[in-house]
Amino acid sequence: MSALTATWFDGRSSRARPGQLSCPAPGTLRLESEGEVLEFATAEIELSPRLGRMPRTLRMPGEGHLQVEDSPLLDQWISGRNKVEGWADWLERRRTAAIGAGVATVLGVVLFFQVGLPWMANKVAPVIPRAMEVQISKQAMAIIDRMHLGPSRLPRERREELQGKFRTLVAGLPRADQFKLDFRDAPKLGPNAFALPDGQVIVTDQLVDLVESDEELLAVLAHEAGHHEHRHGMRRALESSAVVVVAGFLFGDLSGTGSLSVSIPVLLLESNFSRGHEREADQFAFALLKRRGQSPATFGTVMERLSRHHGEKDMGAISYLSSHPASAERIEAARRAAEE
Repeated sequence: MSALTATWFDGRSSRARPGQLSCPAPGTLRLESEGEVLEFATAEIELSPRLGRMPRTLRMPGEGHLQVEDSPLLDQWISGRNKVEGWADWLERRRTAAIGAGVATVLGVVLFFQVGLPWMANKVAPVIPRAMEVQISKQAMAIIDRMHLGPSRLPRERREELQGKFRTLVAGLPRADQFKLDFRDAPKLGPNAFALPDGQVIVTDQLVDLVESDEELLAVLAHEAGHHEHRHGMRRALESSAVVVVAGFLFGDLSGTGSLSVSIPVLLLESNFSRGHEREADQFAFALLKRRGQSPATFGTVMERLSRHHGEKDMGAISYLSSHPASAERIEAARRAAEE
């Protein structure tokens, strides 16, 4: 019968007592120390987790504890060992496996942020309460107004005319009742348009001045409608709030995430739309324009005009001229859509 050398601290004195630990029968451990013999059921023994090659500690009910050199015998004698612990120990003893696990972990994290997190944000965004979307949009709009915008210079009649055409453009869309077109004077931003999560679409006076027809302006608005219909603003902000997205996805409840209304307005303004979001909004605009009897080529024309004005500079999430993807690619896509 195999035995392990042990050091016994009986819990009654500070003296360390030498001993021998053995397993005379399955489910039983025997400790022999200085003529004293004790037996314990293995189910009563608490074995410390393995840590490298450090000695293991066995805590015995009412009899203190033992320190024993780590040995495979311990795993044979005491069943029910933690599987995670065993896996970690296996990795520690195999350098190649440990390196492989590290690489797999890094790839897993990258995959989560590139694929998993956008997928979760797409699932969480539709269940964000409408009241929270409105609150977030109001706060974001207050920030933008303080930094960039002023009251529109356009005559009231002109604004009402464009608002009527916008209502006609979005009529029948799933979120049509949420859309609201508003105008601001924005010398710092220049020709621009952007949509907020509550459906408010802001157009600058400078964009109205730049376009050469209402059709060009409607092409821009169709793109912004696509962002709202696909909840791109909220999804992008949620992707930047990874902890909130994961919690909302796992528990299916955003009632306890009041911090969203504080953090997301800032994230909304600091985050750019992804390439996928821009392409999705473009394709939405092309289809919508066709249904309204307008050629998608108009979108390419206004993009060319905006590109000449702004260049390819990135002005953030509130910029219509996002650098993702490049304007030339989007112009070409509009022209192809017009020919289909």
